[in-house]
Amino acid sequence: MSDVEEPLVDTTVPIPLHSKRTQRMQRKKAKKHGTFEEPKVLLELPNEILVDILGYLRPSDVFNALRVNRALKSLILHNENAIVKDITSTRYSVLIRCFPLPKPLDEVNRDDHPALLNERRQELLNIHKKPYQHIRHPDPQAICTCLTCIFAWNNLCLLVDFAHWQGNLDRGDPLPIIPRGRNPEWNYQLVAANGVVVEKAMQSQLWYAHILEQHLNSITRAITRLSTARRKKPPYQMSSQDVVSETDSFLQRSGPPSYDMPWHRDNYYMLEAYLPNRRWDKEEQRWFYYPDTQHDRDLEWVRRTATRLQEQEKEKPRLGGATRTGNQYQDIEYIASEKY
Repeated sequence: MSDVEEPLVDTTVPIPLHSKRTQRMQRKKAKKHGTFEEPKVLLELPNEILVDILGYLRPSDVFNALRVNRALKSLILHNENAIVKDITSTRYSVLIRCFPLPKPLDEVNRDDHPALLNERRQELLNIHKKPYQHIRHPDPQAICTCLTCIFAWNNLCLLVDFAHWQGNLDRGDPLPIIPRGRNPEWNYQLVAANGVVVEKAMQSQLWYAHILEQHLNSITRAITRLSTARRKKPPYQMSSQDVVSETDSFLQRSGPPSYDMPWHRDNYYMLEAYLPNRRWDKEEQRWFYYPDTQHDRDLEWVRRTATRLQEQEKEKPRLGGATRTGNQYQDIEYIASEKY
């Protein structure tokens, strides 16, 4: 060995750190010194921009985005109402007025609960529930059972069921026939699952928008299928551009009204666009929709009816046990009618 040793040279380099905490510190440091680094991934964008981007997607795309990671899922769930409001105003401005949500019973004034849950009234409402094989009965303990909410529940269950059978209708496969008075296990499971979807829509605006997305898809497929078979122009002047746009703006044009509810699955074969709660005005050449105040009007009618029945119960001893009056027959006629 030589007496003179070579000088030591430090060749070590700092180990690069890769962690979310380090990245946040680096961004804060860059912001402090006035430098800006372009975001390299989607989640580095500001939350306001991310919410705006999500508002342009379809509800099914937003559901897929929920599975990306926890951060994006948390962002979507925290801003769900704002995202869905942008989606529905852009894509489903017609459908959202044709298919309102039923009200949960918890959102109805508790003073009205006894009148809504009255046993005699629930028996009279069976005319709107028992005849349907493809619609699950609403739970009166969870859902408001005024006529507006009953119709809203039936319509949304119908949309989910109609979307389920689109594959059979496109292929020309016949829908299974259920004999009257029977309810096979497969239909019981299907109708129950459809009801669960509607219940989720009552709790989550994203599920509600997803039902509207499914129905728009059902409408475009049904119109395309039937207009091709009939060799006629499609209603609402629907074009291929309307189908590609995946919005319901073409439904604002003149077209056939929806006065009758598809009370049986056999009606699906010729059903093109089921769009209730609106009427066409020939003079103004536009659609008029039923007002949002109809729910409050129905609740007011329930209150008046409950008060009248209480007065009649008090008069029974004085009248010697008289049972049914003309006013009670009027109640039955009102509940049996599907027109306001």
